[in-house]
Amino acid sequence: MKALPLLFAALLLTACETARYGAGGVNILIMGEDADPDAVPRDSQVFKRVLDALANELNGEGFNVYDETALTLGGFAQGRLRRTDAEIIDIARSLKRPPIDVAVIYTIYSRSRSLGHADRVYVRIAGRLLDVRAGRRLGNFEVEPPGPAIVAPGCGSPCRLEVVGADARTLARDLGAVLAGKLKEREKPSERTDGGLSTAYTLTFTGFDMKAWMRAACSRP
Repeated sequence: MKALPLLFAALLLTACETARYGAGGVNILIMGEDADPDAVPRDSQVFKRVLDALANELNGEGFNVYDETALTLGGFAQGRLRRTDAEIIDIARSLKRPPIDVAVIYTIYSRSRSLGHADRVYVRIAGRLLDVRAGRRLGNFEVEPPGPAIVAPGCGSPCRLEVVGADARTLARDLGAVLAGKLKEREKPSERTDGGLSTAYTLTFTGFDMKAWMRAACSRP
């Protein structure tokens, strides 16, 4: 009889893990990285457009995409700019409800070149997929349009921001579809022991007193 609770827990763990993989249960957190001085800062509208586009694509593929602000509100400082790698990874690992499996960490770069009669605006999104608990890189990515956007010399900052945002959002949609494909390949059960994802899960026992159970179990003959 002592083995029954342990057997029940083992079966529950197996059932939970199977359900997660069968339902596309990878928990994803999309995080902007802007430590590079040449990167677009996180408080830019461009960053939000990219985040929303990535989230929509991954959600549409059946992954569980969580909002960083919603999960960290009340426990972490909000609105920080130029965050380091260490800070980003620490946040992702610290989240327990739900535990995060994969962090999509991305950086947006934008630069312009003046030609006198027109300006060329270049946009690039670079980043990586990170297995949060194992610290293993699941893949790097870098995307940019086939060519720069052309704007008038007097376009101004709001105009350039709109151009960069439009290009970045388009890139993010395509990127999201590619990342979803890579994650699905990693998520296959046959690959779990060969570079696949080690998905986390949390078990909550309501009304279960572990100390009382141990006392009762140990007192039995």
